[in-house]
Amino acid sequence: MIKISEPGGTASVTFTVDPRVGARLAAVCGEWNDWSPTADVMRRDADGGLSVTVELEVGRAYRFRYLVDGVRWENDWAADAYFPNSYGEDDSVVDLAAPATAPPPPAKKAPAKKDAAKTTKKAGAAAVKPAGKAAKKTEKVK
Repeated sequence: MIKISEPGGTASVTFTVDPRVGARLAAVCGEWNDWSPTADVMRRDADGGLSVTVELEVGRAYRFRYLVDGVRWENDWAADAYFPNSYGEDDSVVDLAAPATAPPPPAKKAPAKKDAAKTTKKAGAAAVKPAGKAAKKTEKVK
């Protein structure tokens, strides 16, 4: 699960090891923590798996792997991508370069046309057409 706290800021990323892996202990090791097996240790979650939430800067992708029971490296089954590493295996990747959960930019309203009030004469009476009717129609279409 990825939750963006603010555009261009940080994202709360929850890493999870499925209970079917059978892990007693696990840590998420990655580029943000210099691959430390003690920095982001996972805790047992309600589903019986292990998880930890980490704050990461938005705007880039991060390589990571799970160290299970202190001896076995596992990849994330739902990673955004996989890239080969120097050990002949693959690293999992979480991509925060353009996260799908980022809030969309605010919609820009089209500037209202500044038409001068138009005057027409009908049967000797003056009728005034107020400016801004086109802008109101545009807003209703949205």
